[in-house]
Amino acid sequence: MFRKSLLASGALALALLMASSASAQFRGLKFPPAVTNIMLLRNDAVKKELDLKDDQLASLDEVATQMQSDALEIFSGLQDLSPEEREKEMPNLMKMMNEKGKELQGKVDKILDKKQVGRMKELSLQQRGADALEDEEIAAALKLTDDQKKALVKVREDSAEKQNEIIKSLTEGGGDQGEIREKVGALRKELNEKAMAVLTSAQKESFEKLKGAKFDLPKGRGFPF
Repeated sequence: MFRKSLLASGALALALLMASSASAQFRGLKFPPAVTNIMLLRNDAVKKELDLKDDQLASLDEVATQMQSDALEIFSGLQDLSPEEREKEMPNLMKMMNEKGKELQGKVDKILDKKQVGRMKELSLQQRGADALEDEEIAAALKLTDDQKKALVKVREDSAEKQNEIIKSLTEGGGDQGEIREKVGALRKELNEKAMAVLTSAQKESFEKLKGAKFDLPKGRGFPF
Protein backbone atom coordinates (compact mmCIF):
# COMPACT_ATOMS: atom_id res chain seq x y z
CA MET A 1 0.00 0.00 0.00
CA PHE A 2 1.23 3.51 -0.78
CA ARG A 3 2.56 5.60 2.07
CA LYS A 4 -0.25 8.15 1.81
CA SER A 5 1.26 10.59 4.25
CA LEU A 6 4.46 10.78 2.25
CA LEU A 7 2.62 11.27 -1.00
CA ALA A 8 0.32 13.84 0.51
CA SER A 9 3.19 15.89 1.88
CA GLY A 10 5.07 15.58 -1.41
CA ALA A 11 2.01 16.71 -3.34
CA LEU A 12 1.54 19.61 -0.95
CA ALA A 13 5.14 20.70 -1.47
CA LEU A 14 4.64 20.66 -5.23
CA ALA A 15 1.32 22.47 -4.95
CA LEU A 16 2.82 25.22 -2.82
CA LEU A 17 5.59 25.70 -5.32
CA MET A 18 3.08 25.99 -8.13
CA ALA A 19 1.03 28.42 -6.06
CA SER A 20 3.81 30.83 -5.21
CA SER A 21 2.69 34.30 -4.27
CA ALA A 22 5.02 35.65 -6.94
CA SER A 23 2.82 34.41 -9.75
CA ALA A 24 4.95 35.65 -12.66
CA GLN A 25 7.97 33.59 -11.68
CA PHE A 26 6.31 30.31 -12.67
CA ARG A 27 5.02 31.40 -16.05
CA GLY A 28 6.14 29.01 -18.82
CA LEU A 29 7.04 26.25 -16.36
CA LYS A 30 5.21 22.97 -15.97
CA PHE A 31 5.75 19.86 -13.90
CA PRO A 32 6.46 16.53 -15.64
CA PRO A 33 3.59 14.10 -16.37
CA ALA A 34 5.18 11.58 -13.99
CA VAL A 35 4.04 13.67 -11.02
CA THR A 36 0.38 13.34 -12.04
CA ASN A 37 0.82 9.70 -13.03
CA ILE A 38 2.32 8.67 -9.70
CA MET A 39 -0.43 10.53 -7.87
CA LEU A 40 -2.98 8.71 -10.03
CA LEU A 41 -1.48 5.38 -9.03
CA ARG A 42 -2.25 6.02 -5.35
CA ASN A 43 -5.96 6.10 -6.13
CA ASP A 44 -7.84 2.91 -5.19
CA ALA A 45 -10.08 3.12 -8.25
CA VAL A 46 -7.04 3.39 -10.55
CA LYS A 47 -5.35 0.45 -8.80
CA LYS A 48 -8.46 -1.61 -9.47
CA GLU A 49 -8.75 -0.41 -13.07
CA LEU A 50 -5.15 -1.46 -13.75
CA ASP A 51 -5.48 -4.65 -11.66
CA LEU A 52 -2.24 -3.89 -9.82
CA LYS A 53 -0.69 -6.76 -7.86
CA ASP A 54 0.82 -6.54 -4.38
CA ASP A 55 4.41 -6.71 -5.67
CA GLN A 56 3.67 -3.91 -8.15
CA LEU A 57 2.15 -1.75 -5.41
CA ALA A 58 5.24 -2.24 -3.27
CA SER A 59 7.52 -1.21 -6.14
CA LEU A 60 5.34 1.81 -6.95
CA ASP A 61 5.51 2.79 -3.30
CA GLU A 62 9.28 3.04 -3.64
CA VAL A 63 8.97 5.21 -6.76
CA ALA A 64 6.51 7.49 -4.98
CA THR A 65 8.88 7.89 -2.06
CA GLN A 66 11.70 8.70 -4.46
CA MET A 67 9.52 11.32 -6.16
CA GLN A 68 8.98 13.10 -2.89
CA SER A 69 12.63 12.88 -1.92
CA ASP A 70 13.83 14.17 -5.31
CA ALA A 71 11.33 17.05 -5.34
CA LEU A 72 12.22 18.19 -1.84
CA GLU A 73 15.95 17.94 -2.60
CA ILE A 74 15.64 19.92 -5.82
CA PHE A 75 13.45 22.69 -4.39
CA SER A 76 14.72 22.81 -0.80
CA GLY A 77 16.91 25.85 -1.36
CA LEU A 78 14.11 28.06 -2.70
CA GLN A 79 12.96 29.15 0.75
CA ASP A 80 16.28 30.90 1.35
CA LEU A 81 16.13 32.94 -1.86
CA SER A 82 14.59 36.30 -2.59
CA PRO A 83 11.70 36.43 -5.11
CA GLU A 84 14.11 37.73 -7.75
CA GLU A 85 16.64 34.97 -7.08
CA ARG A 86 13.86 32.39 -7.07
CA GLU A 87 12.61 33.55 -10.44
CA LYS A 88 16.11 33.26 -11.89
CA GLU A 89 16.72 29.80 -10.45
CA MET A 90 13.36 28.18 -11.26
CA PRO A 91 14.05 27.29 -14.94
CA ASN A 92 17.16 25.31 -13.90
CA LEU A 93 15.29 23.54 -11.11
CA MET A 94 12.38 22.72 -13.39
CA LYS A 95 14.78 21.26 -15.95
CA MET A 96 16.16 19.02 -13.22
CA MET A 97 12.65 18.06 -12.13
CA ASN A 98 11.65 17.18 -15.68
CA GLU A 99 14.73 14.98 -16.06
CA LYS A 100 13.85 13.25 -12.79
CA GLY A 101 10.28 12.90 -13.99
CA LYS A 102 11.38 11.02 -17.10
CA GLU A 103 13.54 8.76 -14.93
CA LEU A 104 10.65 8.03 -12.56
CA GLN A 105 8.21 7.43 -15.42
CA GLY A 106 10.67 4.92 -16.87
CA LYS A 107 10.65 3.05 -13.57
CA VAL A 108 6.85 3.08 -13.44
CA ASP A 109 6.64 1.73 -17.00
CA LYS A 110 8.96 -1.16 -16.06
CA ILE A 111 6.81 -2.05 -13.06
CA LEU A 112 3.60 -2.17 -15.12
CA ASP A 113 2.95 -4.69 -17.88
CA LYS A 114 2.31 -3.63 -21.49
CA LYS A 115 -1.46 -3.54 -21.10
CA GLN A 116 -1.24 -1.54 -17.87
CA VAL A 117 1.19 0.97 -19.42
CA GLY A 118 -1.22 1.54 -22.30
CA ARG A 119 -4.20 2.07 -20.02
CA MET A 120 -2.15 4.25 -17.66
CA LYS A 121 -1.33 6.57 -20.58
CA GLU A 122 -5.04 6.87 -21.36
CA LEU A 123 -5.94 7.63 -17.74
CA SER A 124 -3.13 10.20 -17.56
CA LEU A 125 -4.47 12.00 -20.63
CA GLN A 126 -7.98 12.02 -19.17
CA GLN A 127 -6.75 13.44 -15.87
CA ARG A 128 -4.33 16.01 -17.31
CA GLY A 129 -6.57 17.16 -20.13
CA ALA A 130 -5.20 20.16 -22.03
CA ASP A 131 -1.91 20.04 -20.09
CA ALA A 132 -1.04 16.88 -22.05
CA LEU A 133 -1.23 18.68 -25.39
CA GLU A 134 2.26 20.07 -24.80
CA ASP A 135 3.80 16.60 -24.36
CA GLU A 136 6.17 15.92 -27.26
CA GLU A 137 4.56 12.54 -27.90
CA ILE A 138 1.03 13.97 -28.00
CA ALA A 139 2.01 17.02 -30.05
CA ALA A 140 3.63 14.73 -32.61
CA ALA A 141 0.65 12.35 -32.69
CA LEU A 142 -1.74 15.26 -33.30
CA LYS A 143 0.67 16.94 -35.74
CA LEU A 144 0.43 20.29 -33.99
CA THR A 145 1.84 23.24 -35.92
CA ASP A 146 4.37 25.66 -34.39
CA ASP A 147 1.66 28.31 -34.18
CA GLN A 148 -0.63 25.92 -32.29
CA LYS A 149 2.16 25.03 -29.87
CA LYS A 150 2.79 28.72 -29.16
CA ALA A 151 -0.93 29.32 -28.66
CA LEU A 152 -1.14 26.45 -26.16
CA VAL A 153 1.79 27.81 -24.17
CA LYS A 154 0.08 31.22 -24.04
CA VAL A 155 -3.16 29.64 -22.78
CA ARG A 156 -1.29 27.74 -20.05
CA GLU A 157 0.76 30.76 -18.96
CA ASP A 158 -2.32 32.95 -18.65
CA SER A 159 -4.11 30.21 -16.70
CA ALA A 160 -1.15 29.67 -14.35
CA GLU A 161 -1.03 33.38 -13.54
CA LYS A 162 -4.76 33.45 -12.81
CA GLN A 163 -4.45 30.32 -10.66
CA ASN A 164 -1.68 31.81 -8.57
CA GLU A 165 -3.69 35.00 -8.10
CA ILE A 166 -6.71 32.98 -6.94
CA ILE A 167 -4.70 30.95 -4.45
CA LYS A 168 -2.85 34.00 -3.15
CA SER A 169 -6.11 35.91 -2.67
CA LEU A 170 -7.88 33.04 -0.91
CA THR A 171 -4.98 32.01 1.34
CA GLU A 172 -4.29 35.58 2.42
CA GLY A 173 -8.01 36.08 2.99
CA GLY A 174 -8.39 32.92 5.04
CA GLY A 175 -10.07 30.83 2.32
CA ASP A 176 -10.14 27.07 2.91
CA GLN A 177 -8.84 24.33 0.61
CA GLY A 178 -12.36 23.47 -0.53
CA GLU A 179 -12.89 26.97 -1.86
CA ILE A 180 -9.49 26.96 -3.54
CA ARG A 181 -10.22 23.56 -5.10
CA GLU A 182 -13.55 24.82 -6.47
CA LYS A 183 -12.14 27.99 -8.03
CA VAL A 184 -9.06 26.29 -9.45
CA GLY A 185 -11.28 23.54 -10.82
CA ALA A 186 -13.37 26.13 -12.66
CA LEU A 187 -10.18 27.71 -14.00
CA ARG A 188 -8.90 24.34 -15.23
CA LYS A 189 -12.20 23.83 -17.07
CA GLU A 190 -11.72 27.22 -18.73
CA LEU A 191 -8.12 26.28 -19.62
CA ASN A 192 -9.26 23.04 -21.25
CA GLU A 193 -11.92 24.82 -23.30
CA LYS A 194 -9.47 27.47 -24.56
CA ALA A 195 -6.78 24.88 -25.31
CA MET A 196 -9.17 22.60 -27.18
CA ALA A 197 -10.28 25.60 -29.25
CA VAL A 198 -6.72 25.75 -30.62
CA LEU A 199 -7.12 22.29 -32.19
CA THR A 200 -8.80 21.43 -35.47
CA SER A 201 -11.84 19.14 -35.48
CA ALA A 202 -9.68 16.23 -36.67
CA GLN A 203 -7.11 16.86 -33.92
CA LYS A 204 -9.83 16.97 -31.27
CA GLU A 205 -11.16 13.64 -32.50
CA SER A 206 -7.68 12.09 -32.45
CA PHE A 207 -7.04 13.39 -28.93
CA GLU A 208 -10.27 11.84 -27.66
CA LYS A 209 -9.27 8.50 -29.16
CA LEU A 210 -5.91 8.66 -27.39
CA LYS A 211 -7.76 8.99 -24.07
CA GLY A 212 -9.37 5.57 -24.49
CA ALA A 213 -12.49 4.42 -22.66
CA LYS A 214 -13.82 7.07 -20.28
CA PHE A 215 -12.87 6.52 -16.64
CA ASP A 216 -14.63 8.37 -13.83
CA LEU A 217 -11.95 9.18 -11.28
CA PRO A 218 -13.38 9.87 -7.82
CA LYS A 219 -12.84 13.54 -6.99
CA GLY A 220 -10.73 14.73 -4.11
CA ARG A 221 -8.53 11.63 -4.00
CA GLY A 222 -4.82 12.05 -4.58
CA PHE A 223 -4.71 15.56 -6.00
CA PRO A 224 -4.22 18.93 -4.32
CA PHE A 225 -6.98 20.48 -6.45
